Amino acid sequence: MLGTTGEGVLLDAAERRQLAEQLAGLVDGRLPLVVHCGAADTPTTAALASHAEGLGVPAVAAVVPYFFRYGTDALYRHFATVAEAAPAVGHYVYDNPERVGYAGGVELVARLVAEVPAVRGIKDTGDSVGKLGQYLTVGGTGVQVYTGSNLTVLPALVMGARGAVSALANAAPELLAALDRVARAGRLEEARQLQLTVTRLQQCLAGLPYIAAVKHLVVRRGLPGGTGRPPQPDLTGEEKARLDGRLDAAEDVKAWLDGGAR
Repeated sequence: MLGTTGEGVLLDAAERRQLAEQLAGLVDGRLPLVVHCGAADTPTTAALASHAEGLGVPAVAAVVPYFFRYGTDALYRHFATVAEAAPAVGHYVYDNPERVGYAGGVELVARLVAEVPAVRGIKDTGDSVGKLGQYLTVGGTGVQVYTGSNLTVLPALVMGARGAVSALANAAPELLAALDRVARAGRLEEARQLQLTVTRLQQCLAGLPYIAAVKHLVVRRGLPGGTGRPPQPDLTGEEKARLDGRLDAAEDVKAWLDGGAR
């Protein structure tokens, strides 16, 4: 929760703590809850991680600190300090170079996993299957890898990633769950077709404000999507119509959005 699609970085620390408390209460241990705690500075990130630890969640994630660009040593100190502030939970580096402007990288994550006991692995939101493979082949570390890209869910699972953190799963959880299930069962042709459906769904959002488009998908499923936190834009009427037209033209995508579970 409170990652990119959850607009966590647009909320102040008090709002983030309040939302984490509310969702932890709603989930009540029935599902593993990972709280995104990343901020532009180390003290805020560490304080949010410590607060999440107090809620009893099993893990937290933190995006690479943004605005300024930091080298590997500075990033190591940042993530190590955050992990030391909440040592009882698992910690995941959240690499999203498209949003942040640069990546932490394989060397950083491997060093953290090897040297900082609470750091478990990486959520990588780049589109490089090769980079996912680099994480998985770092010797002696056992980096836990999650893809954050809807385009690489199946390749990541085939190579041994633990799973995916998908924005589209907010609107089509049945589709992503089915892809995970059939891939793990070794039914690769079926999994390939489901991955192509996920890719087509992602392509339907191309050129539109992404967070707002995901919210529209949620509304299309009959759930409240809400509005973005300024300056995040909402979709215009024309943009909603364009998105709906694309979705209706993609029969496999439309079936999952309209029919839900398979």
